[in-house]
Formats: sequence, C-alpha cells, structure tokens
Amino acid sequence: MDALLYLLLETFLMAFMVIIFHSAIRNFGLGPLFILMGSLQFFLIILTSNVYNIYFDKFIFSPGAIVLFTSTLFCILLVFHTESIKKVRSMIYGLLFANVAVTLLSYISLQQIYIDNQSKNIEFIKNVFNYDVNIFLVGTLLLYLDSIILIILYEVMNYKFKTKYLFFKIFIPVSVVCLFDSVVFYSLNYYAEDNFVDLIISNIIGKQITVFFFSLAIYIYLTLIGKQARSGNPKKIKDVLKIFNFK
Repeated sequence: MDALLYLLLETFLMAFMVIIFHSAIRNFGLGPLFILMGSLQFFLIILTSNVYNIYFDKFIFSPGAIVLFTSTLFCILLVFHTESIKKVRSMIYGLLFANVAVTLLSYISLQQIYIDNQSKNIEFIKNVFNYDVNIFLVGTLLLYLDSIILIILYEVMNYKFKTKYLFFKIFIPVSVVCLFDSVVFYSLNYYAEDNFVDLIISNIIGKQITVFFFSLAIYIYLTLIGKQARSGNPKKIKDVLKIFNFK
C-alpha cells in the first residue's frame, strides 16, 4: 500500500503543479510551465529506466512512465486547449529538445566520471547517467508521435461535441494515446524480458488509473477555476497539423 499511496501522491502533486503553473500563464507567460516540464524529462528517463514497484501484488508500475509521462501529455493538451497553436508547438519541440539535451549532457557527464578518479560516489553516478539510449530514442520519437495523435483526437472530439462532454474530450484522447504508447514503447524496449507481457499490461492499467485522476483534476480546473477560450482556433481539422511544421 505504501507504493500505491506514493503513486497517488505523486499523481496529485503533478496535477497540482501543472494547474498552478498553467494558471500563472497570464502573469508570467508559458516560460515557467515549459521549464517545469522540461526539467522533469530527466527524472522521467531515469525512473522509466530503473524504478519499478509492485502494486496490488501483481502489477509492475514505473512512476516515470505512469505519472511523469502522463503529466507531460496532459500539459500539452491543456496548453492546446487554452492557448494558440504556435504556443503548443513551441512546447512540443521544447520537450523534444530537452530530451536530446538531457541525453547529450548525461553522456558527457558519464565520460567525465570515467577519465579521473577524483569524483565522489562514482558507482552511484554511473548508474544514474548510464541508462539505455534506446529507451531515450524510442521515448523521444514516441513523444512526438503521441503529441500528433493526442492533438488530432482532441480536435476531432472538439469539432464533434463543441462545448459538451469536456471530461470525455480530455479523458478519451489521453487514454487512447497512453494505450498506444504502452504497447509500442514496451514492445520495442522490453520484448526480450521474461515478464514482457506483464510489463505491458501493468503499464496500460497504471496509466489508465493516472489518466482518470489527471482528467478529473484538469476538468475541475477548467470548469470551475480556469476555463479559457483558445486563441487562434483552427478552422479545419487539417489546420491542426500546422503545429508540426514551421510554416
């Protein structure tokens, strides 16, 4: 139960931080929110590569994949819901570049450790920085693809239902994207593991749990506290794809 309590605490903490930083956009701009999500990419990679806990005596969750990755998707969706296309595009590419920067700096830091014997806690630092690059590459490419799918699904539902069913317009796109991401990410990175199927099933279940709580928190925030109209609304579904180019 301790692992579950920490997972739920982390979920509510991330939802709270995303909402607080988003609500401060009008006063401080998107910078603080971008910095928050960019800085979390390092923890996301490290946790997904190394940290797993058992929940309900059978499911294996990584807090990085379950909470931090899901919070990244919700942050993208929230910015897309309230801000202009250019701003959400900046956020998506900023997160991608943050992932690249984290990996390059981790590699350089690891080499700095190898070239001398003056560093402290060498073995610990090696374990932190020496993560599987394949996980980074797959995760970064998937984040980009996930963002495309997420925004298209949201906009399709937005055109279909307009101002109705806000909770489901938030929950369904993220739920579908998380399902897709779980299957592809673990199929490409952990297919050789003995517990491969258990990892996929656990990841799917874990993400759906956090997706529900995140959706509820964002829904309450948008309906009761921070409901805002997006500026620069695309006129057609295909206009949404302009997010992913610089025209």
